[in-house]
Amino acid sequence: SACLVGSEMCIRDSLYPLGLLGLIGIPILIIIYIIKNKYTEQTIASTYIWKLSERFLKRKKPISKLRGLISLILQCLIVLFLSFLISSPSLIIKGGASDYCFIVDGSASMNKKENGNTRFNLAKDEVEKLISESKNGSSYTIIFIGNDTQILCEGLENKKKAIEILSELKATNIASDTVDAISYAQAYFNDNASIKTYLISDKAYTTKNVELVNVASTDVNYSIFNCNYKLHAATYNEDGTVNTPAKLQITGEVMAYNDNTDLNLELKVNDSAAATQSVRAFDNNASSFTFEVERESFNSLEVSILNEDNLDLDNHYIVYDLVSEHNYKALIVSENPFYIAATLEAYGKIDTIDVKNYEEYELDTPTGYGLYIFDSNCTPDVLPTDGTIWMFNPTKSISGSGFAVLNANKEISSATLERSNVYGEEKNLVEGYIDSENYKLVVKRYTEYSISRNFQTLFTCDGKPAIFTGTTTGKSKNREIVFSFDLHYSNLAMSVNALRLFSNMLDFSFPTVISSSNIISGDELSYSVLPQTKNMRLIAPSGTSSYLDCSGSAGTVKITEVGTYELVVSLENGTEKKFSIYSNYPEDENKNDVTVASIEGVSENNNRNGSFSLMIILYICVALFFVADWMVYCYEQHQLY
Repeated sequence: SACLVGSEMCIRDSLYPLGLLGLIGIPILIIIYIIKNKYTEQTIASTYIWKLSERFLKRKKPISKLRGLISLILQCLIVLFLSFLISSPSLIIKGGASDYCFIVDGSASMNKKENGNTRFNLAKDEVEKLISESKNGSSYTIIFIGNDTQILCEGLENKKKAIEILSELKATNIASDTVDAISYAQAYFNDNASIKTYLISDKAYTTKNVELVNVASTDVNYSIFNCNYKLHAATYNEDGTVNTPAKLQITGEVMAYNDNTDLNLELKVNDSAAATQSVRAFDNNASSFTFEVERESFNSLEVSILNEDNLDLDNHYIVYDLVSEHNYKALIVSENPFYIAATLEAYGKIDTIDVKNYEEYELDTPTGYGLYIFDSNCTPDVLPTDGTIWMFNPTKSISGSGFAVLNANKEISSATLERSNVYGEEKNLVEGYIDSENYKLVVKRYTEYSISRNFQTLFTCDGKPAIFTGTTTGKSKNREIVFSFDLHYSNLAMSVNALRLFSNMLDFSFPTVISSSNIISGDELSYSVLPQTKNMRLIAPSGTSSYLDCSGSAGTVKITEVGTYELVVSLENGTEKKFSIYSNYPEDENKNDVTVASIEGVSENNNRNGSFSLMIILYICVALFFVADWMVYCYEQHQLY
């Protein structure tokens, strides 16, 4: 590159130096000029020649000798400037460009609209404007705060490419902060204290070495949050008539930002309008509301704000019922079911309890229950393919059960059950158990079993498994809890430990796939894997699907959209369970508390070299030389002598 002496500008090395090979055309033109025939044949009248000869004898025209040389010079200049044009030279301006670092906020609040355009689009427009107006030769680093903090480009000098990267960004639906982004920007500042850092957001920040570009205005917004519900059962008079009907009660809060107004609320139950009310909302102050409707149950309920504002995502709150898909139904197969049935009813965790004797079960082999209980002499020949299985004193080996009978109904005087070391999820079965001499479990008759490796022993009797749990060895992998003794030959019914044990067994037998149908966007959704699960698929509000990890007994997945998710659980027996989860807009995104977004250090002004493209000047020069050469050619061809 060649620099001008005493100047702040220089010509940079060409972007495509091979274009200078076009200069070979100059000597080629000169050679052609030397060897070409300078005479041309023209047909003219002879009288004209005699008259013209008299003029040539009197004087000469020196300019006629230069016409060919002028054309050659112009053509050489055209070749010269075309070669420069192909090589794309540019003018370097020392200190004329800058390094830029843009931190773009893509959190949920950036979806709010300002005069018909989202804040995020306004943010992208601001960054695009800064890039477009920057000097050529500047570099661009873009940090995006979305579902996580990403560095999209680093030190990129191509304006067009930087703007393309920016145009592909979309705002997320989660709450986010600038901690990681500022940490990255601090590292760039440490390496180059002259870098210009911009934070483009709709939130208020106290900044240092960071220029805040706030794209928010004072447009109004309303939100609904903290909704809860209660189902109140009906009460009856002695004659059986209804005293107070069953009621569904919904409570919650609404907020108005930058406005004082009456908010119109609507309650829908099972997608049908059930009630409306008006609530007075004051600027940045929460107002409570309560709905009461006569309902015994529901599949879904939704509370909505009907007023229009600049964000619809936070105007709805939806709750889905989870009981129906979790299948809290139990079947007892027993000759004396009274004690077991009374125990299940006492805990109130079962919606339906059916009872069959052994002959009825073997004849019908019913399915569709969440829990199957087989008592003593009612040991089945074939295990159910769905649900959890409890067995009390099974007296025969069953294919696929994972255990085998060694010695049935062994008589003993009295034996105390000893608690074993339990690990994993099965540890919950003995939670709260009182391991003391005063509360020991005692049996007088039990059956000896051999058990497979996938079983854990909860209690032992004479060193043999007395109560153990595991899964069946068949395809469905049902959960099993096995007692080696008949309840009538133990003190279990009279022990305080029975209360804890049966409660734990019910929780273990009815694992909730999800514990709540409501979550905040950006949080982790916790899920449990049913024993007979084949796969689990989560469908987002946008329609995208993802398969969840089912390798363990539980897992988590991050929720990143606002709206209704559907969790589809496919079981090995070919059936499916579907759960609806509503992801709420993060209310924290509506708050605009002043926070700090600063970079520590002393900024400098050592800008990078800028560049000015000479392409336009070269285009103009080539065009002018071409026109001049064409005029010389026309003069030679049409000048009358």
